Order: sequence, then C-alpha cells, then structure tokens
Amino acid sequence: MADYRVEAVRESSRRWTVRNARGAEVRVGAADDEGAQPSFTPVELLLAALGGCGGLVMDRVARTVVDDGLRITVESVSGPEDDGRVGTVRIAYEMELPEGAREAFERGVRLTHEKYCTVSRTVEHGARVEALLPDGTAGFAAGPEPGGA
Repeated sequence: MADYRVEAVRESSRRWTVRNARGAEVRVGAADDEGAQPSFTPVELLLAALGGCGGLVMDRVARTVVDDGLRITVESVSGPEDDGRVGTVRIAYEMELPEGAREAFERGVRLTHEKYCTVSRTVEHGARVEALLPDGTAGFAAGPEPGGA
C-alpha cells in the first residue's frame, strides 16, 4: 500500500487537476497558458511541498520560537547545465526572532532538513521513479533501487 497517493486528472490540453483522498485539489497548468490560470506548475508544486513540509516540521521542532510571522520562501535556480532539472533549491526562513531564540531556530531548521521533512530528504537524496503503463508493466524506471543507499 502507498504511503501517499494523489490522482492527476486531465481537464483539457495542458490543464490538470490533482486530488487527494481527503478532497483537496489543486490546478496544474503551464505558466504560459493564460487559460489555465490560476494554477501551479509542477515545479511550483515541488517548491510548495518543500515550503509546506518545512513549515509543518518547524511547528513541531521549534514551536517555542515559531509564530505566525514565519514566512518560508522557496525558489529554484537552474542553468543550462542542469539539463531540464531543478539545479539548486533555496529555502529562506524569514521571521523576527525573539531575543535568545536564534540557537533554537537554527536547530529547528537543521532538524527539519536532516531528519524530519520527508520532502526535503527525498529531494536531497533522490527517489526511485517508476512509471507504469495501463497494463501494469513498467514503462520507465530510474533512480536508487528500493532499500539501496
């Protein structure tokens, strides 16, 4: 059984809706398709997952210093050498820290990315991608083998 599951449904050319079992949905489209707006691009959703995961973890591991003023900005920086992949992801944690809170906040950020944010750890270390065809056979597979380093 899958740990997480979403379903992407084609609404029209270059316009998709992604849903989870709890009833949430998000529109996915191309940034240059005005008719698909408002929507997220797939890369924006990846960045959103990093920011959202980081925020949820910070709520737990740094709860004594995190307040509603925390803003997490995530951006990707890619160049031609990245060959169609995201090159570098920058995650900026922005808030006014209370006096004496820097050490706890830094520890929270470190724990978020070293230990608790599944999304960040997956991006940092890579994941196996397996694409199944309608008959259930593999159409593509790449990345680390399951259980491998």
